[in-house]
Amino acid sequence: MSALRGIFTGYLGAKIRDTEAADQLKGRVLESAGTNFYTNILPNQMEAENLRRDNYDLLAGEDPNLAELADINNFTATEAGMEKFKEFREKNKLKGPDALKNLNFETDYNTRYTKRGKDFNEKYQPILNQLGIKEIGGMGYNTVESLVGGKEPGPMKSTDMATAPAPSDSFASTQLSDYFDPMQSTVDLGTPLQVDQAISGFRKFNQGIITDSAGNFAGMELFGEKNNERNAFKAVMTRIGNNFTIGDTNKADLTATAQAANKVLFNQTQGTIGNILDNYKSASEQEKIRDKTFDINRYNASGFSKTFNDTYKTDDEKLEALVEYMFDTLQTRSERLHFAESFAANINDSAGDSYRNMLLIAIDPTLVIQDN
Repeated sequence: MSALRGIFTGYLGAKIRDTEAADQLKGRVLESAGTNFYTNILPNQMEAENLRRDNYDLLAGEDPNLAELADINNFTATEAGMEKFKEFREKNKLKGPDALKNLNFETDYNTRYTKRGKDFNEKYQPILNQLGIKEIGGMGYNTVESLVGGKEPGPMKSTDMATAPAPSDSFASTQLSDYFDPMQSTVDLGTPLQVDQAISGFRKFNQGIITDSAGNFAGMELFGEKNNERNAFKAVMTRIGNNFTIGDTNKADLTATAQAANKVLFNQTQGTIGNILDNYKSASEQEKIRDKTFDINRYNASGFSKTFNDTYKTDDEKLEALVEYMFDTLQTRSERLHFAESFAANINDSAGDSYRNMLLIAIDPTLVIQDN
């Protein structure tokens, strides 16, 4: 009997120790899970929501319904997504000036934000239940973000959101193809390397040429404004390439296409600005070169032409005319950006604000403006 009792006592002691060890292990696991939630998962979610809201606001400044479409299709969720959306808009244009007007989407930014918060709470509530935290419904990332996120991220004001007509039985499509048409021609321009080689003799792009070990052309390394000028050049080539096909093929004559694109880009940019400003000319090389990299354009002028001044008398009228030209005539973002970057850097309004900078801001309010 005493032997049996000894065996039972030993088993019970081991069981208690195993249970204590298991409880301790469980406690450590839960503690780690809770720490990870509050130091990583929740802050990351808050940061992601702040980024998404910033991206939405950026596009909403241009058109609220454009922002809605981008957000519905998750382009606003990441910087990579915004870059893809920018690339999409480089290659496509709105089907018409009213393509995005009076759209009634099934959801809006607020409802999607609330849905993400609900899904997040439901996903992590079981873990917090184990920690004895029962109130995530009242302290989910939507609420916590408003307390510690540095700004109020909750429901947007009605003035911030896309306006829509009264609810109807049907909702607007969320497919981008229903609002945009491709701008790309069907012509084959060749590989990017071939295109770079074709344009390398224009606009001093040759200063960015790189070669391989055998001395063969291996591309162009351009930076900043000069790189965007190349993008604008290529955008024009893509648009007009159909006019320069070789025989009955769909392949473009790159030499002829590049020559024509150079003229088109000049006429819509430097040529147009030259009619708007007096004594418009390229700045000195010293003003163009920054940190020994060929990355900026710079032009100066003596003032607006008499014709432009007589037509647009106030600062606001001048700026409105310039912005209208960029968005109504120039078909891609890179072409608009090249126009703004080519505007005379020394021309200011009566308050001392640079027209060049204001044009850049009209394209993208987040552009970092530097007075070079």
